[in-house]
Amino acid sequence: MGFMNNNIIHILKRSICMVFLLVSTIFAAGQMKYDNPGRIIPVFYTQNDYVSWKAIVKGRIISIGEREDTVQQELSRTVQPKTKVTVRLYNTDGIHKGTTLYVINTNNLIVSRFTVETIFRSQSFGDMLVGYGYFRLSTIGDRVVQRFEGAYPEFAKIHKARGDYYKNIGEFGNAIKEYNQAIILDANYPEAHIELGKIYFNDRVLQFAFNEFEHAYKNHDRIVDKQDTYELLYYMAKTRFIEAYEANIPASLKETYIKDGIKYAKEALIIIPDSVEVMYMLGIMYYKNIDPDDVAAKKTFEKVIKLDPTHTGAYIALSELYLKHKNKNKANYYSKKALEVDPANERARFIYRITQEK
Repeated sequence: MGFMNNNIIHILKRSICMVFLLVSTIFAAGQMKYDNPGRIIPVFYTQNDYVSWKAIVKGRIISIGEREDTVQQELSRTVQPKTKVTVRLYNTDGIHKGTTLYVINTNNLIVSRFTVETIFRSQSFGDMLVGYGYFRLSTIGDRVVQRFEGAYPEFAKIHKARGDYYKNIGEFGNAIKEYNQAIILDANYPEAHIELGKIYFNDRVLQFAFNEFEHAYKNHDRIVDKQDTYELLYYMAKTRFIEAYEANIPASLKETYIKDGIKYAKEALIIIPDSVEVMYMLGIMYYKNIDPDDVAAKKTFEKVIKLDPTHTGAYIALSELYLKHKNKNKANYYSKKALEVDPANERARFIYRITQEK
C-alpha cells in the first residue's frame, strides 16, 4: 500500500511540474509576441549607470532549474554554476555553444549572465537553448539578450551581398562601405572580412589586408564553404610571402612573416592538396628562409613539377638548389627542363651555361 502511495505522489509531482512548465511556457510565449525580434535596446549593469551598452533581444526564459550535474560539480571542488535556464529563442543567429548571454528585467537591468550549453529545436516551441549560470535574481518571462558586438548577422548578410555586387561591377569604394557596414553589424563575420581584405590586398595595402584576413581566421569555424576557407589561407600565405620578399623589413620580422606564410600555406594544402600555386609558394619559403630547409624545398618543388610539368619556376628553383649543393649534373638537367618550357628565360639560361663549364 505504501509503495502505491509513493508512486501516486511521484506521479502527482511530475504532473505538477509539467503543468508549471506548460503555464510558464505559455506565459513567456505570450510576452514574446509583444517583443520585436532582433530589436536593439540599451541595457545597464546597475540602477545608477548612466551609460548603457547596446544589446539585441534574443528570447525569453521559460523555465529555471538546477543543472543535472550539480553533485558532480560539488565533488570536483570547483566553483560552478548550480542552476540552468531554458530559453525560447527568436532565432539562433550568432548563438552557439559557449556564447555568453544576459538576462534583463523590465527596467533593462542585467540580473544574470550565463553560458549557452546546448541549442535545440522543439516541435512545439521552435528554437530553444539551455544555459548554465546563476539565476537567483531572474524570473520566468525575463528577456534574454546578446551584447551588440556582432550579433546581428541577418542584416550583416544583406550588406555583405551588396558589397559583393559593388565589387563585381568595379565600384570598390561602395563595396568597402558595405563590407564595413556588415562588420559593424556582425563584428566576427569572416566572409565580410575576407572580401574586404581582398580589396586591400589588390590595392597592395598589405597590412590592412592581413588585419582583415587575421580577423576572419579567428572566426574560421563560422565559414561554411571550404573554398572560402582555402581562399582565406591562400591570401594570408600570399600576403606574408609578398611582405617577406618584396618589402624592406628587418630580418627578424622577415623570419616571422615567412613562418606565418609556411603555416598558412600548409593549412591551405590540407584543404586543396594539389594547389600548385600554394605548393610553389611554400617551396620558395622553405628555400629562401633565413634558416632554409633545402630538403623540404626540394620535395615540394618535385611535387609541383609532378602536378605541372610545365612549371618553369619549380625547375629553376630545383636547378638553383642543386647548384647550391655543387651537383652540376642535376642543376644542368633542371635548367635544361626550364628552357624547354621557356627558352627565353634568362635565369635558366644562366644556370645552364655555368653548369656546362668545366
